[in-house]
Amino acid sequence: MKKGLRKNAHKRLHGVAQVLESILNQAGLGHLLFEEKLRHNWLDLMGPKAAEITTLESLKGWTLKVKVENSVWRHELSYQREEMRKRANQILGSELVKDVILV
Repeated sequence: MKKGLRKNAHKRLHGVAQVLESILNQAGLGHLLFEEKLRHNWLDLMGPKAAEITTLESLKGWTLKVKVENSVWRHELSYQREEMRKRANQILGSELVKDVILV
């Protein structure tokens, strides 16, 4: 494939992504894009061990809700909530996550 064709394809995909983002924002579902970005980067957000025992439950009202496998780990991870919030915001590229709740 020629270099110019790849560049045009990339521009079209970028344009489609912008349109999709705009539609989701208008429908009040823009947070789903941020939630998916966190899911995609879960290992970076949580670290290897914590990523094995946690799942992203939701990102609503700018609160990140994390489901933890058991109460022992939930207690241990509670000390790291602020660090999780900071890493989530680094991944998202903005100060969007205001709180982290472990469930």
